[in-house]
Parts: sequence; C-alpha cells; structure tokens
Amino acid sequence: MKTVIILEPRQPLGLLINTASILSINIGDIVKNIRGEDTIDADGIKHLGVIKTPLPILSADSDTLRIIYEKVKNNDKFIIADFTKLAQSCKTYEEYVEKCLNTKNCDMEILGLAIHGKRKDINKIVGNLKTLK
Repeated sequence: MKTVIILEPRQPLGLLINTASILSINIGDIVKNIRGEDTIDADGIKHLGVIKTPLPILSADSDTLRIIYEKVKNNDKFIIADFTKLAQSCKTYEEYVEKCLNTKNCDMEILGLAIHGKRKDINKIVGNLKTLK
C-alpha cells in the first residue's frame, strides 16, 4: 500500500504545512495500521509510532489536482482526503459545513489531496508528479 500527499505549491509555506497536516490527520484517522507501534527509547521514554511507509509530498497545480481528484473521488480502490480553499477560509467547523452545503463540488478549488491505495494504482495516478520543493 502507498499514501501520497499532493499540494498546490503556490501557497505560502505556512499554508502548505497546514494543508499537509490536515490531510495527514484525515488519512491517518481512516487508514487502519498506517502508524507503527509506539516505541521506547534507551531512557525509557515512550514515543508514539510513526508512519510505517514513506509519505511522498508531491506538487501539482490546481488544474492537475482537480483532474486527479476527478479520477479517484468515486473509485473504491482509493481512500482520498481533500483540502480546499473553501475549507482554508473558514474559522470554525460549523462555518465549513455550512459553506460546503451551499457550494458545488466543481466550484471548490483544491489545495491538496492525500490518496491511499495499492502502490501500482497510486503510481499510475501520480507517477509523473514531482516532489514538492
């Protein structure tokens, strides 16, 4: 299995980090056993487990993000999390829910995606994308 995060790179650094964090939380909450077991260091201090596999963070413009989203949004092979400009603009979760109810999906600008699935299926979708730099 493989998980990737794809971000629209023209966002300011703080918003890129925020988008990646939110996508990571969403995928981590849904995908079972993505995180390894907790560990203990030589001093006996507990550390929470980290993700078991690499997590590439890739770059794509908003049009490419939309194309990828359309390919995977209704495909049972993938678990997908999206983060939109609409979500970024909200101050509360209640505001986000209300705005979603009144906004068509095609009108939501995607700022980031997290996709989880079989390695070969993920690679077919994102194989040509570059690492975010």
